[in-house]
Amino acid sequence: MEIQHLSHQQIDKHRWDQVVLHTPGGTIYGQSWYLDAVCPDWEALITSDYTRVMPLTARQKYGFSYLYQPLLSQQLGVYSLKRLKPEEADEFLGAIPARFKLIEITLNEQTQPTEQFIVEKHTTCRLNLNYPYTLLQEKYSENTRRNLIKASKEGLRFRTNINIQELTELLGKDKSAGAKVLLVRKNQVALHRLATSMLNRKAGMICGVKNRHGELLAAALMGQDKSFHYYLAPAMNEEARESRAMFYLIDRYIHLHAGLPLTLDFEGSDIESVARFYRGYGAVPGTYTSLRINRLPWPLKQLANKRVK
Repeated sequence: MEIQHLSHQQIDKHRWDQVVLHTPGGTIYGQSWYLDAVCPDWEALITSDYTRVMPLTARQKYGFSYLYQPLLSQQLGVYSLKRLKPEEADEFLGAIPARFKLIEITLNEQTQPTEQFIVEKHTTCRLNLNYPYTLLQEKYSENTRRNLIKASKEGLRFRTNINIQELTELLGKDKSAGAKVLLVRKNQVALHRLATSMLNRKAGMICGVKNRHGELLAAALMGQDKSFHYYLAPAMNEEARESRAMFYLIDRYIHLHAGLPLTLDFEGSDIESVARFYRGYGAVPGTYTSLRINRLPWPLKQLANKRVK
């Protein structure tokens, strides 16, 4: 298998997207426009016939190049029109150019290397929406039901036309660790770029919940493709926590798309309390992996034991 390394300018994005869109289980993260938003200078490994492709999401820091997992991109790896054997996954990973001295990336379910590469397993939670809402609702946990009963008494309203500025302002009121990450300046820029591209392409929406006074309490950027919807960037304020507005938001989103041949990917989580929240809607766990290779010279090798940001 001949694998070529291409710079960003050399990538044929039309051919690239045809591979990603037709890969079994292919995800929105690998589409060229999504990569352009979250990592504008991404590079690529491809086979000469463009039947297998792998994005290289690159950065530089302290004078060395490294691969990282971009913002709001749960998993990447190899996209292949045919089933990818572990040995073929090895070939792609082995073809990553030597100039990348540190590799910290996650791999999609199709990219399963042999034991030559040490990977760490991670959990995502997914909900099959291809059932009537009443059947989906039957799978809700007792805790989720109780919170939705409370939310139903609060006069909440679900909306699908929240704008980017409203989402950003709400993130500023959110005290969670995830919101703090999104509010870092470079991440704000990437989030705005991604949301703009997504809304312009009708590849997603920002939905939200307002109180009876029209004030926004909770919102979430939702990515959408032909098979999956993605719970990408949620935000809520303190009133939302009291009124259970995020419980209500997800329930209404499920109601809106129930009966369609779609899977809602909650994008996590390895944190048990978060995973339990997602499982409360009947979501079931799935697995993906991460890969870390440290080629840095000593003493940088020891300093890079903590993830590069």
